[in-house]
Amino acid sequence: MIRTQIQFEQLQYERLKALAARRDTSIAQIVREGVEHVLASEHSDTEWERFLGAAGCCHSADGATNVSARHDEYLADVFG
Repeated sequence: MIRTQIQFEQLQYERLKALAARRDTSIAQIVREGVEHVLASEHSDTEWERFLGAAGCCHSADGATNVSARHDEYLADVFG
């Protein structure tokens, strides 16, 4: 593990300390769990943005669509 130093607002520290006591763990472990949650959320946000980017990509200039016939090709183009 890598040691680092962070600062909390007083109320944040008190709430973290109480939570750690209830869970019978350390504040450091609570912070690691929180960081992991944020990092996992970041990854899923990126995936969601890629999914949304596929929406509406599959029609011609005149608005005609052939998505029902070529959906696999369109998804392969967007998701590689």
